[in-house]
Amino acid sequence: MEELADAAGLSARQFSRAFRAETGQSPAKAVESLRVEAARLMMEEGRHSMDVIAEETGFAIADRMRRAFLRTLGQPPQTIRRNARESASV
Repeated sequence: MEELADAAGLSARQFSRAFRAETGQSPAKAVESLRVEAARLMMEEGRHSMDVIAEETGFAIADRMRRAFLRTLGQPPQTIRRNARESASV
């Protein structure tokens, strides 16, 4: 976030306030949502393990990714992957 604030010519706090006013969410929440979406897309491809997806999308570990999925989508990543597999086989 510091880099974004610097690029915008604002302090981190000013950037956070401006970002929230413009988008309705905090910068951290926006980044988490983008990571969850990237991980979801990778899961639907089905080529990587959960650990690899977590690492590649910036969660570092699968448990952290799981908690973010529950917060953001209300479902664990395993359910998303299972649903994608079922849809692909139909």
